[in-house]
Amino acid sequence: MLISDSTLSSSPKRMSRQPPASPSSGHSPSDRHRPETSSGSTHPLTLAGHPPLPPFVNSPPNFPVQPSTSTHPSERGEYQNYSFDQLSTQLSELQFTQTSSHPHPHLTTSSSHPDSTRPHLVHALFGNNAVHDVQPSDNIYSMRGSIYQDYPIYQQPTYLQVPPAPRPTFSSHRQTYYGQGMFSGSHHFSLEGSTFIDNSITVDNFMKELLQATIIGAEFDSSDRDPPPRCHPGTRLAILQRCLDFIIQCRNEGKLRWIVGAAGVGKSAVMQIVAEKTPDDVIFASVFLSVNGRADGTKTIVTIAYQLAVKCELYRHFIRQEITKDPSLVRKSLSVHFQKFIVEPFIHRHLFDPPRQFLVLIDGLDECDSPRTQRELLALISDFCISNPTSPIAWVVASRPEPHITSFFDNVKVVSVYSKEEMAVDSEEACDDVQRYLRHELREIQFAYPTLLRKRQWPSELELTRIAAAAGGLFAYASTVVRYIDDSRYGDPATQLNDILVSIDAGPKDGASGTNGPLAQLDALYERILSKVPDKVMDNTRMLLLLRLGDDWSGEPFRVQCNLLGLTEDAAYGAIRHLHSIVKVSAPESADDELLEFFHKSFEDYLCDFKRSGFSDNVKADAQQLSARISLRIVQQVTDFDGAASETLKCGASGYLKGGPDICKTISLSWPGDERFAMEDEGLKLKLYTYAIDNIASNFEKTSFYSISCFQALTTRFAEYGSFFPFNLLREFAFNKLRPELAELGKVKRVPLWALDYAAIWGKIDFRFKSPICRTDVEISDPWNSSCDHEKEEVTGSQQKHWSTFYYRYAIMPRSPAPADVPRLDICGLKKAHFQCFSFYSSLCIQCNYCLRRLARHFVNNPDHVATVFIDSTEMCYVELSFVDPDDGVSEWRYQFLHSGLPTCIP
Repeated sequence: MLISDSTLSSSPKRMSRQPPASPSSGHSPSDRHRPETSSGSTHPLTLAGHPPLPPFVNSPPNFPVQPSTSTHPSERGEYQNYSFDQLSTQLSELQFTQTSSHPHPHLTTSSSHPDSTRPHLVHALFGNNAVHDVQPSDNIYSMRGSIYQDYPIYQQPTYLQVPPAPRPTFSSHRQTYYGQGMFSGSHHFSLEGSTFIDNSITVDNFMKELLQATIIGAEFDSSDRDPPPRCHPGTRLAILQRCLDFIIQCRNEGKLRWIVGAAGVGKSAVMQIVAEKTPDDVIFASVFLSVNGRADGTKTIVTIAYQLAVKCELYRHFIRQEITKDPSLVRKSLSVHFQKFIVEPFIHRHLFDPPRQFLVLIDGLDECDSPRTQRELLALISDFCISNPTSPIAWVVASRPEPHITSFFDNVKVVSVYSKEEMAVDSEEACDDVQRYLRHELREIQFAYPTLLRKRQWPSELELTRIAAAAGGLFAYASTVVRYIDDSRYGDPATQLNDILVSIDAGPKDGASGTNGPLAQLDALYERILSKVPDKVMDNTRMLLLLRLGDDWSGEPFRVQCNLLGLTEDAAYGAIRHLHSIVKVSAPESADDELLEFFHKSFEDYLCDFKRSGFSDNVKADAQQLSARISLRIVQQVTDFDGAASETLKCGASGYLKGGPDICKTISLSWPGDERFAMEDEGLKLKLYTYAIDNIASNFEKTSFYSISCFQALTTRFAEYGSFFPFNLLREFAFNKLRPELAELGKVKRVPLWALDYAAIWGKIDFRFKSPICRTDVEISDPWNSSCDHEKEEVTGSQQKHWSTFYYRYAIMPRSPAPADVPRLDICGLKKAHFQCFSFYSSLCIQCNYCLRRLARHFVNNPDHVATVFIDSTEMCYVELSFVDPDDGVSEWRYQFLHSGLPTCIP
C-alpha cells in the first residue's frame, strides 16, 4: 500500500492534517498494527481435505520462556524475560517450503514440518501481498501499577514474509506481462502474436493511493488553481509561438527549454497557455509549484509519473508493477524517483517508440521549498538530456533568475542541451502587451459603471500612458492596478484611479527594488494599498498576514485562522477590506474551505524585505511568536485532565492526549458555525485543541516555544507518545533550564538507583565528565575509551578537564554474551505508552556497548546512589544521575537519560 501524503512528512504539515480520532483506553501502538486473527479453534483457517495452516501463519508463536536471573527487586517472581539466544534459535527453526515454477492445485506438506503448507495457499487466502508479522508474545507484567512489555535484546518486531504464489504469465513475441485478474490461477497456456495487458489490475485503489504521494493541485487544470493565470488575448503571442514550436520541432538535441524572468512578468500565464495549447498527440504532465501549499519539490517526479499514468495505459501498468514490488518507492529520494519513473521506462525498457512525444512542464521552480532540491532537479533533467538526446521527452522549466539557478544554466556542460526564453521586464514586446491589457481591462471597468460611461474617454490617454509606463512589462503591476481600481467594495473607480496616479508620482520609498522601473513602482503600489488600512484594524491585518507568512497555520481555511486569532467574522473582513487587490479573500460562505492567499508572490517578497516594506525585520520569528501565543491561548482554555484517562484524542504524530472530545467544550469560538458551514463547533474545537498541542510539540526546539508554559502543556496532557514527540528536548529543558522552578513546585524527586530499572532506560543518553587539571596529589581518571565510535566534544576555555558525549540505547545487540554481573543489560522493558515513540528509532543510532555496560554496572554496584527524576503524565521519567568518581574522589560524572515507568519507591 502506498504511504499517504501526510505520512511522508518528517515533521507534520498543518495543511494536510486529518481530523483526530479517539481510540479507546489502553491503546497500544503495537496493537494498532497487529494483524487480526481468528479464534475458536487451533487452526481456524483450513481447507477441506488439506492440512491446516501452521501456527505462525495466523498468530505469533508461543516461545518457551525461561525466568530471568536478574536481581532487580521489582522482578522477584512477578514477570519473565526473553533470552536473545532462545529467540534466535527458535526463529531459525521456522521453515518455509519452496514453490515450483507453476502453482499446483493440490497442497503438499514439508517433511520437516508436517503442518506446513505451500505458500500459495497463503496467497489464495490472503491475496498477493500477504505479509505476516511474527513477534514474541507480549509478556505484560506489572511494576507498581505500570504496564510493561519485555522484549529480548531489542526485539523490535521481526517480520517474516511468506512469498506470494507466482502469477500467471502471458507471453508474446516481444514482452511478458503479469496478470492478477481474469486469468489468475490459470497455467499451461500462452498468448501469441500480440501485446496483452490485463486491465483488471487497475480496479483497486492504486491510482488513488499514488495521488496522495503527489503535489496535490499542481496540474494545470486543477481546481486548486482556478482561475489560473492566463495571458490576455492578443498578448505574449511571439513567446507562446516559440514555445509551441520548441515542443513540435525538438528532436535529437536541445530537449530542455528554460523560461526565465523577474517576478510578475507573466511566466505562469505563459506556461498555462502552453499547457492548454499543447498538441493533442503529445502526452504531457504539468507541475505548477507555488509557495501557496505546492512547494514540496521532492514530490515533483511522482507528480509527473501520476499524470503520465492517467494519460498512458502502458506507463500506468509499468509503474504499478514497480510500486507493487516496492511500496516504499514513493517515499524514496528524488534521484530514485527519476531513475525508476523516467529513466527506467523511457530509456532502459524502451516502452515507447521514437515517434511518440512526451512533454513535462515545471513552472515556478524557484518557489520549490529548497534551493538544494531545485538544483538537484535541474541536474537530473539536464544529465538525462545529455545522456539521452533521442529520448521522447521534452522539458520546459520556468523560474526567476535566482543566482543558484542562473549559475546552474551558465555551466558549460549544460549550455548545449537547453535553449533560453528570457522574458525581460523592459522588452518592447512585454511593454506593448501590458499596455494592450491595461487598455482593455480599464475599458471593461468603464462599461460597468454608468457614471463613467457618460465620459467620452476614461481614463484619458495621458493617464493610461502614465500607468503603462510605470508598469513597463510587469503584468503583476498591471493586474494589481486593475483589481485596485475595480474593487467593488469602494465602488468608485475614478477615485481609485487617482490613488494610482498619486502613487506613481510619489515614487518608491528608499530601499525599494531599484531606484526606478516597474519593480520599484510595484513596491510603491503595495505601500499605497497598505496605507489605506485604518490604524484601528491594522493589528488584526498584521496578524492575518503573519499567519499567512508563517509555516504553522498558513494552510488552514480562513474561518479556522480567524478562530485561532480570536477574530469575529466582522473583524476579520474589516481587517482585509482594503487588501482585495493583493490578497485573494474567500466569500464568507466558503470560509471553511478556502485559504487566505496572495495573488502574487511579489507581495510576499515585499513584506519579507524590511527595507522595502518596513513590515517586520524578521518575519519568520514574528510568525513563530504569534503561533506560540495562539497555541498556548487555546490549550490554556482546556482544563488539564487529571487521573487515568478513559478516552484519548489522537494528536497528530505527537501521540494521544488524555480525555475525550467533551474536554474541548470550554474553548471559545470567535466565529462559530451556522447553516453555511459543514464543520460543527464541536469538531472545530477539537481540531483547534489537538492541532495547538501538536504544533507546540513539533516546534518545541524553537525559541518562541521553548518556555515553561509549553513544557507544562507537553508533560501533563499526554496519555501516550507518538513517533515525533520531543522527549529529549523536554529532558534537557527540565534539568538545564527549569530545575529551580520544578523543585519549588515539588515536581523533581530524588530516588535511589535500586528503584530504577536499567532495562527501562531507552533512547538518548547524555554523558558529561569534569575533572580539575591542576590537581597533582591524585591520579585523575578519564572514562573516555578510544574505541568508542560516538563523538567526544571538548569544552574549551575552562580550568577543568571537561568533555561531553552522547550515545543511544535502542537496538540492543551485543557483540558478546551479556556478563553475569549485569543481568538486565540485554533486556528491554517499556511501558506500552512509550513503545511507539521508541520503536521509531532504528539501529542506525550510535550505540556503544562499552559505555552501556559501564552504566549498567553502575546500577548493579551502586544501588544506593541517588538520582534526580521528573515524571510526566505518561510515567516517563526524565533522569539525571550525578556522582563523584569513587577512584579519584574529585572528578564529576553526570548522566541524563529517559526511564520508561515509575520508580518502584513511588506509589
